[in-house]
Amino acid sequence: MTRQKPIIALLSIITVACFAMLGGALLLQHLFGWEPCTLCVQIRLWLLLGGTLSLLIIAAEAVGQRWLTLIFWPLLLAAGFMAVFDNTHLVLIETGIMESFSCSPFPFYAFYLPLHEYLPGVFMSAGVCGQNDYAILGISFTNWTLLSVTLLFALMLFVAWRALGKARG
Repeated sequence: MTRQKPIIALLSIITVACFAMLGGALLLQHLFGWEPCTLCVQIRLWLLLGGTLSLLIIAAEAVGQRWLTLIFWPLLLAAGFMAVFDNTHLVLIETGIMESFSCSPFPFYAFYLPLHEYLPGVFMSAGVCGQNDYAILGISFTNWTLLSVTLLFALMLFVAWRALGKARG
C-alpha cells in the first residue's frame, strides 16, 4: 500500500459526506417540504464547495500533481470552517442567544453570486432563519446539521494534518 492511499480513502469519505449531506438536504426539501433559510442555503454552498475541492485534491494526487493540493487544501478547510460557522450562527439565532437583523452574516452574497437564479431548486431560500420547527428524533434538524458539519470539519483537519505529515516525511 502506498503512502497516499490512506489519504485518498479519507478524502473519499469527505467527498461522499459532503455530497450525501447536500443530497439529504435536497431530499428533505423536495420530498418533505422542509424549506431552507438563507444560512441553510449557504451551508449547502460550503458542502458543494467542500465536495468539489476534495475531489480535486484526489485528482491532483492521482495524477502526481501534489503542488496543486497546496491551493486546494486551504480552500477545503475554509469551506468546512464556514459550514460550521454558518450553522453555529443559525443555532445561536434559533435558541435566542443571538438576535439578528439579517439571517446571514453575509447578506449580500446573492447579489454577487446569484446561484438561486441558476439553480433555484438547490439555492433558493424560502425559510426564515431561527424559525425551524423541523426535528428528527426530537432534536432540531439544525442541531443535527451542526453536529454533522462539525464532525466533517474535524475529519478535514485530521486528513490535512496527515497529508502534511506525509508531505514532510
